[in-house]
Amino acid sequence: MTSLNSLTVTLEELEVVLNNDYSESSCFVLVDENTRKLCLPHLIQKCPSLQKVRIIEIFSGEQHKNLETFVKIIEQLTENNADRKSLLINLGGGVICDMGGFVAACYKRGIDFINIPTTLLAMVDAAHGGKTGIDFNNFKNQIGVFTPAKKVVIDVDFLKTLPKREVLSGFSEMIKMSLITSTDFWNKIETVNLENLQSLEPLIFQAIDEKKNIVENDPTEQNIRKFLNFGHTFGHAFETFALANGKNLSHGHAVAIGILCELWLSEKILNFDVNLKQKISNYILSIYSKFPIQKTDFEHLIQILLKDKKNINEQIMPVLLKKIGEPQYDLTCSKELCLEALQMYLDL
Repeated sequence: MTSLNSLTVTLEELEVVLNNDYSESSCFVLVDENTRKLCLPHLIQKCPSLQKVRIIEIFSGEQHKNLETFVKIIEQLTENNADRKSLLINLGGGVICDMGGFVAACYKRGIDFINIPTTLLAMVDAAHGGKTGIDFNNFKNQIGVFTPAKKVVIDVDFLKTLPKREVLSGFSEMIKMSLITSTDFWNKIETVNLENLQSLEPLIFQAIDEKKNIVENDPTEQNIRKFLNFGHTFGHAFETFALANGKNLSHGHAVAIGILCELWLSEKILNFDVNLKQKISNYILSIYSKFPIQKTDFEHLIQILLKDKKNINEQIMPVLLKKIGEPQYDLTCSKELCLEALQMYLDL
């Protein structure tokens, strides 16, 4: 297997890749209205071979990560005579990387794609590991396949285009990664200065390397890759609930909520240290505001949890922590305990 570490390149290295491997290919760049304006000029400046690239633009936002947008991209590739040797470059955040990868995997049974993540969330999570997909009927990533990008381009300068909300959305994935890997990583995370984006760079690459180490050993999520779902069972439920109710909740903010709930469950089920749980929870609450829910919302959230794609035999199966760096998967959690976790969050 090719090491995933060899897939991560700079923009300067991307220009070499394009000239060496895709000089005879038709090339397309998938953008949204934000990355077309804020990021595409920087990409073309660094990669002059993309001066005449074909642009495919979609609307930004999770609400557009659906079959309708998927079809529109396929239509544009078809109308512009993209063939099996064409290349799709995904320039954007998680939605662009997930959807662009899925389109590339499906179009003519598969064309090459390169991810250029422009958000912190995509840099440390969505752009790596080969998970592609779209949402369906308000459920996250219900349709998708495992297909790795040919390259992932990391350029921290793209983070300068982000509002703080988007930086925080990505930072929760870094918190998650530290908690499932090592106390040393967690200690670095809890002392980071979020006002200094340049200081984040070494931690970004550490988070990427940690994810790659997991994915290389379990590319299709049969065992240890499930660790990466920590915070996501409850996180996706909150994200789906918000989407269904027209409320604004970023993926990263939802994951932060999920970490709070699943840390509580970790204490109850795996005896995770209560004082450490409180310390981590206080840190998360100092960064991420409470998302408003009511007790009358619990049943809706439980029904979403019961439909989580990671479940087996309708059993809710969150990843939990025995200790920092010791996650466990394939644990079942009763509806009653899930309700208690939701009540805990409501009472914070």
